[in-house]
Amino acid sequence: MASEEKRYILKNSQDILKSVDSFCDYYHLIKKYIDLREIKSSLDRGAFARPQFMLNHEIYSLLGQKRDKLSYAYGPEIGDITVREKICKVENLKYKTSYSPENIAIVAGAWSGVELVIEELADLRRGRTKDFIIATIGPTHYQMFHRAINMLGVNVVGFDFVKPSLGSTPKTEDEIDDILKINPNAVFVTNPNNPNGEYFPSKLLKYLIEKCKEKNIHVIIDEIQDFFVSDELGLDYGKWIQSSNVIRIDSFSKKRGIAEYRVGWVIADKKILGDRLTGVIGRLSGLMGNAPRAANTAICKLLDLEEKRIKTGVNYFKSVEESLKKRENYIVERLKLMPGVEVLPRGACINLTVKIKYPKTDFELSRDLMNKGTLIMPCGGYGYAADDVIMRITFAERWSKLQHSMSALKSVLTSQK
Repeated sequence: MASEEKRYILKNSQDILKSVDSFCDYYHLIKKYIDLREIKSSLDRGAFARPQFMLNHEIYSLLGQKRDKLSYAYGPEIGDITVREKICKVENLKYKTSYSPENIAIVAGAWSGVELVIEELADLRRGRTKDFIIATIGPTHYQMFHRAINMLGVNVVGFDFVKPSLGSTPKTEDEIDDILKINPNAVFVTNPNNPNGEYFPSKLLKYLIEKCKEKNIHVIIDEIQDFFVSDELGLDYGKWIQSSNVIRIDSFSKKRGIAEYRVGWVIADKKILGDRLTGVIGRLSGLMGNAPRAANTAICKLLDLEEKRIKTGVNYFKSVEESLKKRENYIVERLKLMPGVEVLPRGACINLTVKIKYPKTDFELSRDLMNKGTLIMPCGGYGYAADDVIMRITFAERWSKLQHSMSALKSVLTSQK
């Protein structure tokens, strides 16, 4: 492709770490305002995770009524067999694949899975790694690469498709070919993307996987944002997704709101997963391995409902999704009345990404919003330009918090007129 036609900006590891620094600066600022007791609402998911002092009856029912039996067993490092069997059943029903439980490893959250997979592919042994290049397609959640760069010395190259109106994923095979020209050892794909929930075009993902297999390149796919889909298409995989060079990582943390359990899973070839002394599973020993019984029970119940939905077409989470849709619509209608706000298309997840015409940076807008008592996340940490003022708004929140945050945003924006 001619250089003037390229829709992406090439970023090196240091550029990516600057985005990580932006995240850190934002959360340091949050702490300051929380300590001052100035914050009244948050549309930044996870900012106010509080202890759950008492489980309600619905959660007790989900986890099982008999909670008085003690167990002194750790369970297998790879994770509970029942959980892995159910993950396989759901995956195979969705995509006509032929995964077995040996293709699944349970990890301490999807982020943990990403780091363990990178450690394994980079061949971290005795404190050393081989020369290793990861091409990541973004902008995306660059915090995941902090350890890879700073602790492992991995070379991460970002292909940032950063024009919001044109999307944040490749659109042509030529763009895929451009990414592979750097000869990476692995390509990292967030599907759908974080923060905007845009899906990687299915035909191009298949093309990427096939090209990478020819070149002995691994494709790591983080699928954690794949929920609350806007067009019902979703990942749109076929059985081609089950390839020896593909590693998929997922979790119910965001999908079903059980982030506090910190449980995720890696789907990969058995050679990559290994056993209790080798591969990704060998790296799990002593870290987590088998999840807590309560988490295993909850995940099994949720997988059962997902299996029933696939087989019957009945959406057992319809009431939750209808509630989320009402909240999203409320946010969109409020944003339409505000000056200089463009709502970007949402492919999935419970976030809206917006571009705001503002005389300051995204970080400064976040600070101005904190002065009004609310938290909305700037997307400079994801790789967007701070001057473009891209913000991530989470609408999965209580109505009172949605109302307060939107009023605060309107107040800040109208004050700039």
